[in-house]
Amino acid sequence: MKIAVLLLSMVTVLSSCTSMNKKKNDSNNNVSNKDDNKSPALTAPKVRKVWVPEKIEGDKFIEGHYMWILEKTTSWSQ
Repeated sequence: MKIAVLLLSMVTVLSSCTSMNKKKNDSNNNVSNKDDNKSPALTAPKVRKVWVPEKIEGDKFIEGHYMWILEKTTSWSQ
């Protein structure tokens, strides 16, 4: 009998949690859609990827790696 009560209470708790999350997500989606119409968008930044070969500087060995150079930053668009 105790196991049945425990199982029933667990099922009740889990089902109430999932229905609460669903209601929260629905209300959050409505809010985000309203905010998206009001806020300006950001343009994509322009980035260049350059390979830097391995090198030895004094007693340091620096492995070859990529370096990303930001050519144009992001900006607000209307």
